[in-house]
Amino acid sequence: MTLDTYLKRDGALSLTTLAADMGVSKGRLSQLRDSTDWPPELALKVEDATNGEVSASDLSHVVARARQQAPAQGAAA
Repeated sequence: MTLDTYLKRDGALSLTTLAADMGVSKGRLSQLRDSTDWPPELALKVEDATNGEVSASDLSHVVARARQQAPAQGAAA
């Protein structure tokens, strides 16, 4: 789900509140609102701030790839 989709849901945090919780500007979140190519660190922050309602894997290809590879590496150990 994109940030825009999340923000349109009932009970979602406001963009202002989310930005404050993440420690980023409201303007930066507005830039990324419809994006699925977020910087990994911001994708992880929004996932944390929304209690997982917005998945970092949906927002960042880097996070998605890392999460797909992590179980395979752990299984080999």
